[in-house]
Amino acid sequence: MKHVLLAGAAFAGLAASPALAQPAGGTAPPSTRAEMQASIQARFATRDTNHDGFLTADELGENGAMAISHLDTDHDGKISLAEASTMMMGMFDRVDTNHDGTISPEERAAAEASMGSPPAPPAPPAPPAPPAPPPHG
Repeated sequence: MKHVLLAGAAFAGLAASPALAQPAGGTAPPSTRAEMQASIQARFATRDTNHDGFLTADELGENGAMAISHLDTDHDGKISLAEASTMMMGMFDRVDTNHDGTISPEERAAAEASMGSPPAPPAPPAPPAPPAPPPHG
């Protein structure tokens, strides 16, 4: 369940995973597998301040321990690029329900809805039809 929430958050452009957090005022979330992989690599490199190829709780900041508990599959206390990529690409694939390598607006909306994001506001109601003119007799 935690992974589903992280997936929805990632595709909604929210900062749920510190390792891959969307920067404030950032761009739209990735829509293709290639964009997602590039985004993961870029964010990983930015966070890997000591350039050792791993992210530690210190490099991940306030929520670093939480990120490690979710992404550290080999339980070595740090996150490799492979661990981050595997998790996030798996999330991408779950959201890409038709498996065409692209997250459509409909797939993104479905992912957001599955994590409880509020639906888009309904369109305003149409104005009432004007009264019919009186018969001319």
